[in-house]
Amino acid sequence: MFKITILVDNLNASAQGFIKSYGFSALIEIDNKKILFDTGSNSKPLLYNLKVLGYTPKDLDCVILSHNHDDHTDGLPGILQENETIPVYIHRDWDRKVSFMGFQVPEENKRFINQRGKLYQISNNIIITNPYYSNDYGGIDEHACFLKNEQKDSYVLITGCCHPGLTTFLNEQKKLTIPPNSHLSIIGGLHGFRFSIQEAEKLYPKLQNIILCHCTTHVKTYERQFKEKASMGIVGKTYLF
Repeated sequence: MFKITILVDNLNASAQGFIKSYGFSALIEIDNKKILFDTGSNSKPLLYNLKVLGYTPKDLDCVILSHNHDDHTDGLPGILQENETIPVYIHRDWDRKVSFMGFQVPEENKRFINQRGKLYQISNNIIITNPYYSNDYGGIDEHACFLKNEQKDSYVLITGCCHPGLTTFLNEQKKLTIPPNSHLSIIGGLHGFRFSIQEAEKLYPKLQNIILCHCTTHVKTYERQFKEKASMGIVGKTYLF
């Protein structure tokens, strides 16, 4: 079992004691590691919510950034201020210039992920996709992350904005040798992507839940296609997988 707690989100609500802010960030707790996935757009609410959860930046083992937009990177300075040497994992195309480019990760913290696969440096149960290009906002490269629950042989796909499209990341399962019929959950921002009726029907039997966050546009469509399996993310809520 592992946990994901939403620390930054703007789409829905927040649990008591937590505050909403723009962007996306989530704390992954897996294999006795604490990994921050994206950092939102501002340090202050990120650090505040992390403190409410009972942690400080010094408790974090690393950061994974999905893509180089300011609403996913600009909370990082607050993390670095208290944890100067924390590794920050980024995809191989990170330094390609884009619109809305976010905070520039210091060279000494950068850890490039050059190919898809397990992030062995942190855990065998963290699996990173290749980055893919989208022409959104003048062009952006983004990767996503699968997390494996070994006991249940199930997976969670966590995304930042999903600019390249959700099917792009779902199609990575075969390349990452993830069994095609494994139980799957999805959490994160899904931007303007939506499934066709046929795609949703094919995915429905193995989908455990889909938690909609940040930039997801077609909330009603997901709720109609996936019924009780679809929910809106809540800042401060911890999800067990």
